[in-house]
Amino acid sequence: MIKILIYIFSLLLLAFVALIVFCNTKEEKNTFLVKVDSLMVNNPDSALLLLKGQNMDNAEVAEKAKYALLLTQAEDKNYILHTSDSLINIAVCYYDSIQDTDLSAKSHYYLGRVYQDLQNEAAAVREFLVSLPFAEKSGNKDLLCLLYGNLGQIYYQQDMLNKADSLFVLSSDIAVQKNDSFNLSMALIARGNIRLQSKKYSAAMDYFERALVIAENIHNENAQRIVYNSIAAFYASIDSPQESFEYTKKGLVCAEDSLSSARLFLLQGNAFANLEKYDSAAFYVLKGMNTNDLYTKAAGYLLLTDIKEREGDVNKALYFQNYYIRCLDSLKLKGANTQTAILKGNRWIYWGKYHKLLNDYRYCTYGLLICVCLLIIYWINRRYRYCDKIRMLTNKKDALEREVELLSVMQDNLRKKEQEMKLLQEFAGNIEQDKARLYILTNQVLLLKKDNREYFLKLLGNSKSYKTLLLLLQKKKNNQRCKDVFLEKDWESLLQDINYFSNGFVDKLKAQASLLTNQDIRFCCLFKIELSYLEIALVFDRTLDAMYKRRNSILLKLPDIYNTHSLEDYLNSL
Repeated sequence: MIKILIYIFSLLLLAFVALIVFCNTKEEKNTFLVKVDSLMVNNPDSALLLLKGQNMDNAEVAEKAKYALLLTQAEDKNYILHTSDSLINIAVCYYDSIQDTDLSAKSHYYLGRVYQDLQNEAAAVREFLVSLPFAEKSGNKDLLCLLYGNLGQIYYQQDMLNKADSLFVLSSDIAVQKNDSFNLSMALIARGNIRLQSKKYSAAMDYFERALVIAENIHNENAQRIVYNSIAAFYASIDSPQESFEYTKKGLVCAEDSLSSARLFLLQGNAFANLEKYDSAAFYVLKGMNTNDLYTKAAGYLLLTDIKEREGDVNKALYFQNYYIRCLDSLKLKGANTQTAILKGNRWIYWGKYHKLLNDYRYCTYGLLICVCLLIIYWINRRYRYCDKIRMLTNKKDALEREVELLSVMQDNLRKKEQEMKLLQEFAGNIEQDKARLYILTNQVLLLKKDNREYFLKLLGNSKSYKTLLLLLQKKKNNQRCKDVFLEKDWESLLQDINYFSNGFVDKLKAQASLLTNQDIRFCCLFKIELSYLEIALVFDRTLDAMYKRRNSILLKLPDIYNTHSLEDYLNSL
């Protein structure tokens, strides 16, 4: 019995030790993958080195999928040409099965990058278009920037320049938001290439120069190489072989992959051909055709055809022209497949959005009905209150109109008294007795003006615009840091009230002093309602000195017939 217990205890101990070892191993692998993921942005070469040395044969499916995604990403960031899609498909299948939106988007994107390296643009665009809605849903800005850039490049190769340019604009906007200098330079280069193809040379060079400055600032040789390639192509397009040759040499110094070197060799061969050095031209063109890229081969055969025609070797020219035509046929077939994939992908995206809208339509309908019912109840209540308010405002309006009529009568009396005063002043020198009467009338006029002004200010004080102005002044006096301003609609309301209660003061001011600006007229209106210079400065959010300068400026703008040195006298005369 004791032996059996010892045996059972030994088995349990071994199982416990095995479980601990298994858990530690799993934890170590998870920690390793997290560490590699953190290195991916700034040190992709170190991440690739760590991934290459890791054995994942005994790992779980989730770890294998994460490893496959990270390894493909690291190879892509280190500009290593992908040769198979078997690795990344592990990640695609797994993340699609668990419906992980963010990692599914990333997996499909890198599967598209693999297809790009395998010269299968139709499959690449399909994967990019599958990844796009996932990336938009997850809000992964970095991935969206890459997707827009790569989709734009495919559209550019298919001569869909407007669509490509719009995608590059989206990519550059995200790069600016994320402070991603590399992808910003790539978007600028791509937009420059579109202008170059459209023969907008000035705009193209502007984009290339901006991209070159960014590439040199971040010391990224890959970005510099791509810029040199595009600038060399630019000079080749405007028949400047010497400049094109110089930039191809700069690009070859930075070139890391065979495709980049091939394109630069073609540009170098083109430069030699334009310099009539046909042997060197043919040598570099043939050197540049050592690639599987059909676009590069087609360009190479076209250059060789041109070189042989210049040398007078018609047979060789026809020979290379036949190969050029074959490449064009292959490119047309490839382009047709890509166009089909683009159309299918767009239809798939639109159908997905339409299907989602259909699913949401029912809930939106219910919500809309509830909102309509609430709005009807709210409108009935609001309408009832509105009618009460209208009645109250109508009564106030009638009272205000009566007061305005009274004010108008007082102003008419004032004008009559002023006329009488002028007549008395004409005869004052001859008739001593009229002086006493003139004195009395003058006092009466001053009293009437004072009463008129007080009545005007009383009427204005009941207006909403004047109360809004006083409230703003109080805020600014209480808090010097207050940023509130007198809104444009409040200005319009205030000027209308002043004009209304002062029997056309604003209209007279505009008619007699046409040189005054809107700000000058507002200044005069504030002066008219007896605000101090300090209060006026608070309303305009300016210094006191600026208000004195504005007063002097207004005096200079007055017509010569008003020869006055006092703005107050002039405004009171209106």
